[in-house]
Amino acid sequence: MRMQYLLYFDAGTSNTRAYLLNAAFDICYTAHVNVGSKDAAIVGNNNIILETMCSLYRKVLSDNGLEDGDIYEIYASGMVTSPYGLTEVPHVKIPVSVSEFSGRLYRYHEGTDIKRDILLVPGMKTEDTDFSFIGNMRGEEIEVIGALDELKAMGIQSAALVLPGSHTHIAYVKGDAVEDILSTFTGELFYALKQETILSPILDCNMNCNESSLDPEMISLAMSNLQLFGFNRALYIAHCMRIMDKYTPEQRRSYCEGIINGGIRQALEYYLSARWTDCEAIVFVCTEYMYKLFCSLFAGSTYEDRIVWLKLTPESCYSIKGLKKIVEEKSRHKNENNDYIPLVRQDKRYTPKHT
Repeated sequence: MRMQYLLYFDAGTSNTRAYLLNAAFDICYTAHVNVGSKDAAIVGNNNIILETMCSLYRKVLSDNGLEDGDIYEIYASGMVTSPYGLTEVPHVKIPVSVSEFSGRLYRYHEGTDIKRDILLVPGMKTEDTDFSFIGNMRGEEIEVIGALDELKAMGIQSAALVLPGSHTHIAYVKGDAVEDILSTFTGELFYALKQETILSPILDCNMNCNESSLDPEMISLAMSNLQLFGFNRALYIAHCMRIMDKYTPEQRRSYCEGIINGGIRQALEYYLSARWTDCEAIVFVCTEYMYKLFCSLFAGSTYEDRIVWLKLTPESCYSIKGLKKIVEEKSRHKNENNDYIPLVRQDKRYTPKHT
C-alpha cells in the first residue's frame, strides 16, 4: 500500500508555497513561486493565483512520482482566502479558541484543473465600536496557533505574538485563545519605498543585509526622530543622509529600517499599557535579522525585559505546526459536528470586485 500525503498551500502577499506532508506532518518536499495576492490585485483578477496553485500541485506530484490518489487532503491558508486569492472567505471574529476555530474551515471545490476539494483556513478579525482598533490577518493565524504549545511549555499564559511580514500583525493570546489583533504595514511599505521613491538606493536589497549589518545606534536615532518629527520628516532625513554622503550605506539602511518599523513599538506599547495590561511576554516569531532589529527598536522600552524569541527557521515552520494542531483538534471532535463549511462550487475563474 502506497503512503498517502497531505498537501498544504501557504499563500502570502508576495509568494505561494506548497508543502508535501506525511501523516506525521513532517515536511517531505516544498516548492514555491514568487506570486501572491499582490500580483492578482495589480492585474485585477485572481487567475494568476489559481494558475499558480494548480501548477505547484502538478509540480509536487511530478517531482515526487505521485498521483492524485496519493494526496488524501489539500489545505490552504493565508491570502488565498482574500478577494484576490483563490476565493474570498469571511474572517472569523475573535476572541476565538483553537477548538472553536478548527470548526470554521471551509470546503472549496476547485473545478478547473486540480478538481479536488481544498480545505481553506480562514483569517481572523477584531470588532470594535472604535474603528481605530480594528485588526485582521490572513495566514498569521495559523502560525499563532502553531506557537501556542511552545509558549505553554515556557510557562507563558498570555503574550503578544509579533509576526513580521508584508503586514506585521501582533496577536494577543491567552491560553489557547486569540483575544485581540494589532495590524500594521511594514514589508509592503518597505517595498513601495524601495521601488517607487528616491529612497531606492538606500533600501537596495543587493547590499549585504544580515543581522551583523544592523546598527543599533542608527535604529535608536530613527526612534528618536520618529518621536520628535513624525514619520514624514524622519524618513526625509534618510534622503538627506545619502545626498550629503553622511554615514555608511549600512547605517542609512538601518536608520530606514528603524523608521519603517518603529511605529510597531509605538503602537504595541500603547496596547500593552491600555488594552493588554496582563500581558506576560512580547514574543517575536521571526528570523535572527528581524529579532535583532526589534531588540534595537525596543531598547529602553518599559517592556524590554518581556521579550522572548521564537526563531523562525524552515525546521520550526509554525504554519505547519498550526495546521497539525487544527487537524488534530478536528479529529478529537469527529463525533460532533465535524463537517466543513461549504462554499459554492467554483468551476470558473472570476474577478473580485473589491480589495
